[in-house]
Amino acid sequence: MNGLLLLDKPSGPTSHDMVKSIRDIYGGVRVGHTGTLDPLASGLLVLLLGRATKFASYIPGDPKVYEGCIMLGVSTDSMDLEGEVLAENNYGGGQEEAEAALASLVGTLEQLPPMYSAVKYKGQPLYRYARRGEDVPRKSRKVEVYRSEMLAYRAEGGRAEVGFHIECSPGTYVRELASRVGDMLGCGGVLAILRRLASGPFRVEDAVEISLLANRQSQREDIIMSLESGLEGYSRIEVSGEGLQAAQNGAPLNDAMVDLEGEEIVKGEIVAVFGGKKFLGMHRVAQASPFRSHALRMM
Repeated sequence: MNGLLLLDKPSGPTSHDMVKSIRDIYGGVRVGHTGTLDPLASGLLVLLLGRATKFASYIPGDPKVYEGCIMLGVSTDSMDLEGEVLAENNYGGGQEEAEAALASLVGTLEQLPPMYSAVKYKGQPLYRYARRGEDVPRKSRKVEVYRSEMLAYRAEGGRAEVGFHIECSPGTYVRELASRVGDMLGCGGVLAILRRLASGPFRVEDAVEISLLANRQSQREDIIMSLESGLEGYSRIEVSGEGLQAAQNGAPLNDAMVDLEGEEIVKGEIVAVFGGKKFLGMHRVAQASPFRSHALRMM
């Protein structure tokens, strides 16, 4: 069993819980993913099964698309509703101020990973330190927010709920963005609801709920997508004869071994290699002309 599975994760379980459940459903096959979702979040989780797990880093996942809700007027240690409340302050602004704060997120941001995250420090995920009440050094990272806009607004009793749509680069913590909006508005803010709608070319409309897989054994294989379907954005080369043997052995390729199928290949580019229309693996081009490459991952 090899390929991609688009799963619509419910709110509550961890991404690891979903990986374990899918592994059990498919008889112990190796399962990986292309990016976690917090327990609070629901929506698209792109899973890789079998030998496809070796190609996780090549599966496109940019942009990530989310919709959800920010609650203004409260701050927690986890930056979402599941954390311990640190402060409560009335939100004195209105819809226009909240809308402007959301819109201001667009662009390149420096983001510090939340303590309640899976980023590791000295081999342990940050959330383990957080649960012990420990704060450890973290390195900020640059993320891109391509689109950030308000979808809905409701205010009552000193708090406000702000529905949003955000498109961002992989690795962006939407919880931190929610907290940032609250800080800009001077009242604190937490993530109340989050749903991932898309990851790169994959959309939640094409995903399956785990209950369907658990209850309908006959559909379990039909729902698996080919690995090639996740690599359609890469240039493609065909090999045969000597090239096929070299590719299968993970050896470098050259002009005499490949058919570029009209593709213009540049130095440093990663290409998908096929033999007899069968996917073989991924190569990085070492020299464009004459063509030379060295193997990265082979199926």
